[in-house]
Amino acid sequence: VNRLDRAKRIDLLVEAAVAEPSLKVVIAGDGPDRQRLEELARKADGRVEFAGRVSEEELASLYARCRGVYYAPIDEDYGMVPYEAFLSEKPVVTTVDAGGPLEIVHDGTTGLVVSPESQEVRNACLRLLGDEAEAKRLGQAGRTIAEKVTWDHCIDRLLG
Repeated sequence: VNRLDRAKRIDLLVEAAVAEPSLKVVIAGDGPDRQRLEELARKADGRVEFAGRVSEEELASLYARCRGVYYAPIDEDYGMVPYEAFLSEKPVVTTVDAGGPLEIVHDGTTGLVVSPESQEVRNACLRLLGDEAEAKRLGQAGRTIAEKVTWDHCIDRLLG
């Protein structure tokens, strides 16, 4: 789930899917890098689907049906995708240089944090695919974090 822009590094996920026949990837979003990403994805024999912009209902359905969510921008300040994934009890795969996402995506606790290389992204995806119980545990731990992101909790922390 992302704007299709080079800084979001969706190509790492596409390359991981190209290298691993057991991975199926759905990319929700649109942007200037879509054509290049679709070219890369042709080597994945139909295992990479570009859903484009989706409705809130379809996005919720995609989150519900996936094993994990990839979100690995280059040094991003903040992002809603990890919170959305966590509220759907899904772990997040990100990279060591993602920036803001690392405040809540903790390796082995709420997701998997890897180096920004397609092989490492592939390995993280395979780990989640191969261990449903771990993916569920990581996603549930993420939900505990995301549930605390409310205005009431923010006000309580500021005043407390």
